Parts: sequence; structure tokens; C-alpha cells
Amino acid sequence: MMNIITLGAEEELQIVDQHSLELVAHDFDLGQADYPDRGGSSSCELHKAVVELQTPICQTPDQIVASVASMREVIRLRAQAQGQRILSAGVHPFSDWKEQEINKDLQKHQHYIRLVDEYADAMRSMVSYGFHVHLGLPPGIPPMVIFNSLRNSLAAVLAISLSSPFYEGRDTGMQSWRHSMLDRLPRMGTPDIWESEAAYFDHIQLLRKVGTLEAQHGMWEDLRLHHRYHTLEVRICDATPSLEHIWLITALLQCEVATLVQDYQRGCLPKPLSRACLEENKWRVRRRGLAASLIDWHSETPVNMHDYFDLWLSRLTPVAEDLGLLQGLREKCQALFIQGASADIQRGIFQRSENYQTIVQHLIHETEAAQFAATQYVQ
Repeated sequence: MMNIITLGAEEELQIVDQHSLELVAHDFDLGQADYPDRGGSSSCELHKAVVELQTPICQTPDQIVASVASMREVIRLRAQAQGQRILSAGVHPFSDWKEQEINKDLQKHQHYIRLVDEYADAMRSMVSYGFHVHLGLPPGIPPMVIFNSLRNSLAAVLAISLSSPFYEGRDTGMQSWRHSMLDRLPRMGTPDIWESEAAYFDHIQLLRKVGTLEAQHGMWEDLRLHHRYHTLEVRICDATPSLEHIWLITALLQCEVATLVQDYQRGCLPKPLSRACLEENKWRVRRRGLAASLIDWHSETPVNMHDYFDLWLSRLTPVAEDLGLLQGLREKCQALFIQGASADIQRGIFQRSENYQTIVQHLIHETEAAQFAATQYVQ
């Protein structure tokens, strides 16, 4: 019997005014009191126009989707009570970051106050929204050997989630402007190859010792070994409104990590690629999305994204069959390349409407209506 890779997810949701559709400050404490968490948990973030939802520990992508849908509905009701709506995307298409309020209560938000003090406008302007996946390993598996090889798949996972082509009323030319924002901060981007878990946490301890990191906090890279949960946390994805895409991201990552665990046990783990090589592929995805070609660094040739996913699914097929995910993966990969990622859909809407409010209305509908589709995944 295969060891199950446990799952958890976090999604950062945008809160917008129901009339202007601009980002707006949300009273998190009031909302939580009136509509308590159900099917997961929630928390505030640095900016008041963010509410983060967290799923419980799950066994399947179906459970992840069900939890996300349930918590989206809770947060939708909280927002509605305050004359607001919710949406999921990497950035807001036209709101000005300089107008966004920050949580700065000295008693509750000392961490946020320290972040702004340290990183100034680089942090104040970071009005961005991500989707993070936690993957729990079976006992006895050294996490860093899986971590190092999992890095190779990060660019392809990002491609599914792309949802931030517009920023402050401009087409940025990118599929993920969110990553152009994140790159302003240190300890971001593609992680290095690490020799061991001990070496990784020794480095974190060193950063805490010299005052770079606060106690009980870790690095912010696209993939990290979590400093408290000891999960592999994939942080590269834009927040995306589609539950189909959330399912696909989560299922691919679960199958990839399960396959890597089997590869480790058989002594045939894929060689981790260098940070420099991985950054090249990440750039291609950020710029061109599903129309990009990823470099196969072993053959030194570009591979179009559709062929890349076909090859990836072939590699994952044995594990995907064992987990009962293969049919869903095939169907949702096919739909992804027909319909596009959220960034593609947003550009299509703008080409027809030339109106940024129309994009936001679409994202609100996709985010709020998606919860009603969640039952199709629950077994």
C-alpha cells in the first residue's frame, strides 16, 4: 500500500467594495465574530484587503477543494455583511497599492509592523495574493532529497495558476505580475539545492541570529521546508479563482511527491536542476504562460507546454492510478489547454470589453460561484 502524501492549502483572497470593485479594508475581527470558520480556518494578513483561508490536513485533492469552497463561502458572507465581495487572483487589475490600509495594531500585528519597518515600500506595495500547498512526507523519508528534486516542477505548477496579467490599470505584458512584485524582496524565488534538513535549518537559525529573520519565521521562497510544520510548502502559485485549477495543482503535486518518494526508495531520484536553469524556465512561464516552451535541460532543447504536461503525466501515471487521480488529471489538463489559465481568460475579457471593472466582475463570479461546483469532487 502506497504511503499517502498528506495535503494542506492556503489561499489569499482579495476583498473589494461591492460598488467600486476597488480593494477595500475588511474588518477581519468583526467578520469572524459574525461568521465563524467552517471547514477550515482563516486569518488576516499585512493588508486589510486580504483574508487568508487555510484548509485542515487532507488526504485527497477532493478534500482540499471542498475545504477551499467551504471557507470561500464563509469569507464571502463576512464580506457581504460589510458591503464587500471576494475574488481570487494574483493581483488586483486596477487598484492603487498606495491606497491600501495596513494592519498595524501594536498588540495584534507586531510582526507586520516589523516587516514594514524593515522592507519599507517594497513591503507596503506587496499587495499580492498566492495559493500555497503543503505536502506531508511519510516517516523516514529525508525531506531535503525530495525538496531538491521537487524544485524541477515548480515552473509547470505556476503555469496552471497564472492570474495576474493586469496591474494598476495596465497590461503588464506578463502572465504573472505577482512574481515581479515578490522579486523585490530578499529570500524569494527559486530555492538553492540543500545538502540536508540540518543544513537548511542551520541557515535559518543563522539568519535569526544575525537579525535578518524573526524568531519562529522562515524564508519566503517558491518552495520551502516549513519551519514549524516540516511540510514541503509550494508557494510559487498565484491565487486562482478556478477550483478545477486548484484541484489540478494539488493533484499534480501529490502525485509528483509520491513519485519522488518511490524514486528515492529505488535509488533513482531525478537530478536536481540548478537554480539558474530553473529560473530560466520560471521566466518563460511568467512571460508566456501556457504558450511558453520549457527548456529540457537534459536534452538542451525547448519543449512546448502541452508536450511537457503529456510527458509529466506519463511519468506520474503509476502513482496517479494508485491514487485514483489519473482520469481527473487527464481531463483537467486537457481543459486547461483548451480554456487557458485565468490570465488568458482575463485578457480575452479585456479585449472584448476594454474595461477593467468587467475583469473584476468576472473574477468575483468565478470565485464566489465556484463553491457550488465543489460537490462534484467529494467522494
